[in-house]
Amino acid sequence: MPKHRPLLEDEELNMTPMIDCVFLLLIFFMVTTVFKEPYSLRVELPEAQQAQIVEEKKLVASIAADGTMEINRQPVTLANLDEVLRRAKASTRSLTLVVRTDKETKHQHVLDLFEAAKRAGIEQIPLATDDPADD
Repeated sequence: MPKHRPLLEDEELNMTPMIDCVFLLLIFFMVTTVFKEPYSLRVELPEAQQAQIVEEKKLVASIAADGTMEINRQPVTLANLDEVLRRAKASTRSLTLVVRTDKETKHQHVLDLFEAAKRAGIEQIPLATDDPADD
């Protein structure tokens, strides 16, 4: 007959290995996660029925409805736009500038950006749009 051991009231489940595993998983996910900085300017993109996907997205310009601009998530003004575009183009070696504008952005702000991009030697300027099929 098997011997039964007496039940001790002080017996507890050892939680240390489980806590260690949880911490290891937490560290693993923290280390392997890619942190991508979101756009600081919130723009509501206009919709397009036919759109072309641009593979090279190294230069991105965002224009808010009030005319606030940023290039690659760096705030710019109209006064330093040319310099920032030239530096960004030199560092990324990209000849494409993807433009994200709000639906309510004035046409003049977009034209100012286009002219500065042409002066910087940027050859392609596609406009970012929202795909209505994604809704």
